[in-house]
Amino acid sequence: MVTKAELEQQVAELKRQLEEQAEDKKSGARKAGEKVKEAVQDIPDKLSAEFEDWSGEIETALTELDAMPHKKAILFALGVFALGYVIGRSR
Repeated sequence: MVTKAELEQQVAELKRQLEEQAEDKKSGARKAGEKVKEAVQDIPDKLSAEFEDWSGEIETALTELDAMPHKKAILFALGVFALGYVIGRSR
């Protein structure tokens, strides 16, 4: 038969284990919160880097498009004609 002292010892041990688990959960939640905070802080840097990449590509494409009528006049005229034809047929 289990004595009262042994039961009290087991209850005390269970309370200690529960307190440890609660502390572990709190520290785990803090760590997860810090990871989310770091990820959110990195978003503007990543977006600005991607915007710089795209802005360079768009600028290059616009420069080539601007120079096309002078360098390749026949191709440009055919492209404008084809675009006009497609737009005219779509209505």
